[in-house]
Amino acid sequence: MSRGRAADSVIAGAASAVVAWPLTTLFAPDTWVRPMLLVVIAVVVIGILARLVTSSWVAIAAAQLVGVALAASWVYGRGHLWHGLPTPDMVLAFNNLLVDARETVQHYAAPAPTTRGVTLAIGLAIGVVATMVDHLAVMRRSPALAGLPLLTAFLISASNSGDALHPMFFVAAGGVWLLMLGRQGIASLRRWSTTVPMTTTGGRNTDDRDGAYGYAAVGRSLAVAGLVAAVLVPLAIPHFPTRYLIDGLGRSADATGFSNGQIGLKSTLDLTKSLNSPSKAPVLTYTTNAAILTTLRVGVLDTYTSGNWQPGPVDVDFGQRTTLDPPPDLAADVPRETYRVSVEDSRIEAPQIAAPTPLVGADLGGATWGLDRNTSVAVVTRSTRSYLFSYLALNPTQESLAQSRRGPSGSFLREDLQVDPQSQALVSQLVKDLVPQNASRIEAARAIQKYLRTDGGFTYSLKLPTTVKNRAGQEERPDPISLFLRSKVGYCVQFATAMVMMAREAGIPARMAIGFLPGSVDRGTYTVRASDAHAWPELFFDGIGWLRFEPTPSGTQSTIAPTYSLPPTTPGSDNPATATATGGATSSTTRPGQRNDPASADAANATGAGSSGGWFGPRTRTVVLWIVLGLLGGILGSLAVPLAARQRLRRRLRRAPDESTRVEIEWQAMTERIGDLGVIPPRGSTPRQAGRFYQREAYLEGEQTEALARVVSGVERSRYAPPGATIADIRADTHTVVKAVSAVRRRKDRLRAAWWPTDGLLEWRERRASAGRRLRRPVDRFQDWRAERRR
Repeated sequence: MSRGRAADSVIAGAASAVVAWPLTTLFAPDTWVRPMLLVVIAVVVIGILARLVTSSWVAIAAAQLVGVALAASWVYGRGHLWHGLPTPDMVLAFNNLLVDARETVQHYAAPAPTTRGVTLAIGLAIGVVATMVDHLAVMRRSPALAGLPLLTAFLISASNSGDALHPMFFVAAGGVWLLMLGRQGIASLRRWSTTVPMTTTGGRNTDDRDGAYGYAAVGRSLAVAGLVAAVLVPLAIPHFPTRYLIDGLGRSADATGFSNGQIGLKSTLDLTKSLNSPSKAPVLTYTTNAAILTTLRVGVLDTYTSGNWQPGPVDVDFGQRTTLDPPPDLAADVPRETYRVSVEDSRIEAPQIAAPTPLVGADLGGATWGLDRNTSVAVVTRSTRSYLFSYLALNPTQESLAQSRRGPSGSFLREDLQVDPQSQALVSQLVKDLVPQNASRIEAARAIQKYLRTDGGFTYSLKLPTTVKNRAGQEERPDPISLFLRSKVGYCVQFATAMVMMAREAGIPARMAIGFLPGSVDRGTYTVRASDAHAWPELFFDGIGWLRFEPTPSGTQSTIAPTYSLPPTTPGSDNPATATATGGATSSTTRPGQRNDPASADAANATGAGSSGGWFGPRTRTVVLWIVLGLLGGILGSLAVPLAARQRLRRRLRRAPDESTRVEIEWQAMTERIGDLGVIPPRGSTPRQAGRFYQREAYLEGEQTEALARVVSGVERSRYAPPGATIADIRADTHTVVKAVSAVRRRKDRLRAAWWPTDGLLEWRERRASAGRRLRRPVDRFQDWRAERRR
């Protein structure tokens, strides 16, 4: 079996399987593992058998790929085979399964369900990876190069996981790869020629005269140390935030938050994932003539199932219209004002577009767009960077809001009254305790919002608990909504979900909206960033439409409740609500003339997560720390060569036996420094000839000429004076001469001489040679010991 290289093939297959292990964090349950292992085993077995027959790597790789296809057919294509062989029907079935896998990845947050398509996609992908690793590590004998496909497969999991991977995933993958490297290294070492035969006892080498086991022991120690350092060092180093736009709510197709510079919000929302986005990447900028700012809605989710929000069916009539009728649910007698939002440099990816609501006009530069009839969400057929929307700011009266909580108009609201069955008992009890039986729709909504926002003892936190204690003190893992209502810890997704369910239980149609807060202002222009992403509940009121509420307390995002969602400040007030109907207000501040001040640069007057956290938040401190460390590293690195030159001169002067030697050392140091400036006298010049050359080339005069003369005289006296003669110190004069020559040279010459001196380079070379000799000593001793053993 030596030609088949069975051991190497098995290790290569194990490496391919191990790098797939982190995929268990992305897909649940792990029913894909066994079929994937069968495909990997097929690659390993076929590779071993094919190498016994031929040495052609093309034939072996082709046989393995055919084996992957056949194994996938037998595992995933049953019912579409003809005597065990694939058929055209199976190809069509595989295509449908792979399309299903793509849809699953795009529409579910991790962990996504393990569908048949996902199982097939993983099996085929790992089968191809296993074939590449087998070819590189076994056929090409390049296990180091085989690390590339292994790393690619590993990074697929690492870059798409919402949380940091457990260190064991990395240790396992790195360990198997190092095992491949070790086997190849030992095999290469064994092929080195030796005149001493090896002796074995019981199949084990007992006379390690060739040193293979000694080198292997050192290699294993270094490998283990490297793995430990790779796991422990990142724990001590500050981390930059990941580049996810919104983990679980929004991310583009490449799962990093950015795709060709564009940004998107996922159309599904996982209640167990974080909405935190530390990214300050701009999403869009806009100007507005509105007196009160509004949120920019991107989508609406109305179906909640097992911890996940999903949108309903889409019904859009696309066109290029510039005007729209008011929503059919809006009564003609509701007070309203019309405002405009002019967006520039939008990076939101089609079909999504950020817009206030309700819309009555648009200018999208000829782009085709429309409104979803079910949700009034704007949808575009292609991304547009600049557009203008006109929308209504509704001012419903207190009487129009005081509606009955039962009997919503329109059958399309049925799903907006469905309560999650897992948490319905707890939600129902809370609603009974909070909402009086005779409370109106707005009174019930205000009571629920107040409980979640201020009175219920809830805490805003991006770190969610996983368990909660019951009355007996035991840990429990309830459904996500019950976990939030009992632990009272969460962020906007949990707060909004809880209000939606409580409002539905109270008889008020409710749904979830996703989009962006208004952002931060600078001279009348607002900038919305990725960190401004937000989720909020919308409640339906007959004759008005969907109104935004804000149960989320201010945390990392500045969220202020709309005015109409708060109790009237003046008894009998006829018009307490001045916020927009569906967008709502994030600030109750109005300016004279009901207009924004274009010259205002006070970002404190504009709410939004982009301005929260101050200048020195955790992310800023991390960036500043890295900048400071980088500057310190750069400064220390730039000083390494000059300091080495200075240390070399001091050491030589300290070791000089007499004054004559010190003068000679100072003369050599001066000529080296002047040579670094580009002034080099002819080879073989005497000190006097070199002095005349320096004076001519550097245009020395006055004190500079006198200093050079003293240097030349001191050198000649040190060389030719009789023993016992007095020799003057020339160090101060050498500095004067070097400074004078530097003054007439170009700036780049001066910089090169200051930061890259020849003496410094010589010092580092000597240090490196000395370190190399120290490192070679153990090897030399080992070789001497082996030579003595051979004698």
